[in-house]
Amino acid sequence: MSPLWIVIFFHLLSIEARSCKMRKFIFNAHPTPAQLSWLEQSDIGFLIHYNMALYLPVEYDGCNRNPKLVPDIKLFNPSTLNTDNWVQTFVDVGAKYAILVAKHNCGFTTWPTQVQFQLTTNETIAYNYSILYSPKSSIDLVGSFIGSCRKAEIRTGLYYSVVWNNWLNVQDTRVQPGPLAPGQMSINQHTYESIVLKQLEELWMNYGELLEIWFDGGYSESLKNGILSLLEKYQSSASIFNGFGLTNNSIRNIDNEFGFAPDDTWLTVNANGQEDPDGEYFSPPECPTTLQVSDRWFYGGYDFPIRPLDELIHVYHTSVGRNCKLVLDLAVNQDGIVDPRHARRYKELGDFIRNCYSNSLPSNFTCSNNNCVLQFSTTQLVDRVIIREDLRSLAGASIRQWSIDGLMMWGDCINCWIEIPSAKGQSIGNKRIVLFGEALLIRAVRLNIYKISGNLPTLAQFDAYLCQ
Repeated sequence: MSPLWIVIFFHLLSIEARSCKMRKFIFNAHPTPAQLSWLEQSDIGFLIHYNMALYLPVEYDGCNRNPKLVPDIKLFNPSTLNTDNWVQTFVDVGAKYAILVAKHNCGFTTWPTQVQFQLTTNETIAYNYSILYSPKSSIDLVGSFIGSCRKAEIRTGLYYSVVWNNWLNVQDTRVQPGPLAPGQMSINQHTYESIVLKQLEELWMNYGELLEIWFDGGYSESLKNGILSLLEKYQSSASIFNGFGLTNNSIRNIDNEFGFAPDDTWLTVNANGQEDPDGEYFSPPECPTTLQVSDRWFYGGYDFPIRPLDELIHVYHTSVGRNCKLVLDLAVNQDGIVDPRHARRYKELGDFIRNCYSNSLPSNFTCSNNNCVLQFSTTQLVDRVIIREDLRSLAGASIRQWSIDGLMMWGDCINCWIEIPSAKGQSIGNKRIVLFGEALLIRAVRLNIYKISGNLPTLAQFDAYLCQ
């Protein structure tokens, strides 16, 4: 080879090397195995509110607004406590996971905690604001809940309020100064944090594998390392609500309690924990909401209004249909069972979902680089589609802009593609329900993919329905 060709050869190599160096390879954030397990449960879960706050007058709103309120432990005395009754509502809706409030803001624990601690007077006492010291001392409510769920193959989670504890005079994770109210215990900050970690250890060690752990309001920075150590030891496969910055298995709050997600909701966040379509951290959203009106979580009484069915259906579509898990409140009544009105309304919601979405229209779909076509064997009336990206694929959630066309078979447009005005957006992710606004007579549906991030998307589902 002549010297000139040698120079040219190495010059071309250097150009290719610089090209590779400048080329940006994008890999979308992917779910952890724990997050996948959580995502692949049903679209709906339940959050059960049954604790001491239930036995206070409605106007108190539990212990939330009065940090000096410590309800008498004798109030916790349900007549017909039945966790199997609760599970029937989960089944009626089609939920496959449920989270129990094990300790709420009053400080009362619904399991027989064995924790002991030292008062500022140096006296050591038992944590006696628990079900073990109530009129229902023979019951372990957490254990009963777990057992009932297992019989129905419902995955379980537990909620423990780290941030508030009226009995221990704690607000916003800190023991408060000043005089104590009747019933409050005098402790220091170190003792409080020790109690929290010991009780979390009881819950996470004694009740089996949990699907989800709820930290409503988060946790203090001083507790972070202790909580993480317990998670790694006992519940490494659980997904953690409000867990960003603590664990890779985080779930984030959609930041409202209406069951509403924005049109384009993303599964990823940036380093600040803010939703970001190109965020490097996978942290899927959960949309919590209540059946009772006015954001009422604990049972408000037989006459307390509940939301109508059409509103719940709308909530389903603006949460599940927008890439967000829906978690519904189950406000158990003072007797320890579900109010029949609540049970009926939730069953109506479950019936709607089953009737609408159990059977898709017969079809098959094929995908090319920038579109997927859902083809019917005959002309069909269609009023919605469900699209899901395959989060197990290399691409993950990669679609960033899309629209839907219908192959029309009526009017002036026979066998031509027409854009469906309401069917366009940016995110798809785990699940997108696209409502057309009306039933259309069409032979096929086409998903146009205009923008992606990373690898070409793989769809886990593309189905059409008629649910009018």
